[in-house]
Amino acid sequence: MLQKIANNSVLLIAVALIVVGWKIVNKASQPQRASTVKSSASNAPPVNWELTKPAYDGDTITVKRNGQKVKVRFACIDAPELQQPMGRKSRDYLRSLINSSNGKVGLNVIKSDRYGRSVAEVWINSAEFGTELVQSRMISAGMAYGYDRYKSDCPSWEAVASAQEYAKSNRFGVWGGNYQLPWNYRKQKRNR
Repeated sequence: MLQKIANNSVLLIAVALIVVGWKIVNKASQPQRASTVKSSASNAPPVNWELTKPAYDGDTITVKRNGQKVKVRFACIDAPELQQPMGRKSRDYLRSLINSSNGKVGLNVIKSDRYGRSVAEVWINSAEFGTELVQSRMISAGMAYGYDRYKSDCPSWEAVASAQEYAKSNRFGVWGGNYQLPWNYRKQKRNR
């Protein structure tokens, strides 16, 4: 009987140590995540554009302000297409981020693309972190890729690159599998 109690005690202590260790490791990674997300918040514009409908995909939204309606392509990231693995998850994650900011975003418009969309850095006001760059949140959660080809169009590229390293090292989202890059997927689709 004493042997059984001793064995159960050892097992409980081992489980407790594993749980405590996991909490310590998880908590230690949170400040890094917060710093990658908030690293350029001082450059954030006012969060006063209202979403007109739910996000179409993980890197495109339509917003309005003062009667002006703008279709926005997120600068410096590329999310999986809806037909790709992680595509709908990426879109839904973006929707949840914008919902957490009461459906409002801030825009730092950089240029227009060939489809007439405004290419912009997008910001939200989050209860958890305050003002934050949506691109960094999408990347740090593994819901999009940093678009290295267009990094010159992204004043906050360092925050995006840092968030991507964090997501890669933790194998979050798109980094947890062997997925086709969205730009390669679109190219393959055009060539068919």
